[in-house]
Amino acid sequence: MTATTVLATLFFIFATVIVIKGVRIVRQSESMVIERLGKYRTTLDAGINVIIPIIDRPREIVWRIIAERPNGQKVVQYKLKDRVDLRETVFDFPKQGVITKDNVVTEINALIYFQITDPVKAVYEINNLPNAIEKLTQTTLRNVIGELELDECLTSRDTINMKLRSILDEATNKWGVKVNRVELQDINPPVDIKEAMEKQMRAERTRRAQIIDAEGTKRAAILEAEGQKGADINQAEGEKQARILRAEGEATAR
Repeated sequence: MTATTVLATLFFIFATVIVIKGVRIVRQSESMVIERLGKYRTTLDAGINVIIPIIDRPREIVWRIIAERPNGQKVVQYKLKDRVDLRETVFDFPKQGVITKDNVVTEINALIYFQITDPVKAVYEINNLPNAIEKLTQTTLRNVIGELELDECLTSRDTINMKLRSILDEATNKWGVKVNRVELQDINPPVDIKEAMEKQMRAERTRRAQIIDAEGTKRAAILEAEGQKGADINQAEGEKQARILRAEGEATAR
């Protein structure tokens, strides 16, 4: 093999590597943040893109995934990705204990639906975006629930969801994130409080049933009295009419 052939082979291999490393295919609903020599260069959109190998490289972002262990237990893990997912993402956070305004410790867990609208901010403005969103959601949830009594928490879930969404959307905007909605899944007060509430609800249902029964009895009595009154009036009218007819008959007979 001549030196020319060797050089040609090496050049071909080098060119092939350059092409493979330099061509980046970005899928729909994804983007890729590219750095050149450690500095932000550009953002690649969906499709075929070309970068300069060695000096250009993707900037990785930390992402949150749910992994399942052999025993079936699900655990949260964080991994690095070189692509930013622009689709709506759902984070299901574990239950946390929060204290209501009337000092009741309640377990609550929330779902947050969000999507990245600015990949550059999501990469550079925060170190660990998923962890930051989780911590911010937990803190905001504690603050919002702390302003409400337990009864309000149980009956105003939609209002709480909207307030959480508004606060989180504003707070995460600097990270290039849009919070679409927040949903409280479970609100679990302590067992003794729950039993007391159920007892109160049963008593309230019994009271309402008694009121309805009493109202029905009262209404029936009124209707019966009105019916008797009508019958008495009709009877009196009939007797009156009979007396008039008898008097007219007697007057005619004379």
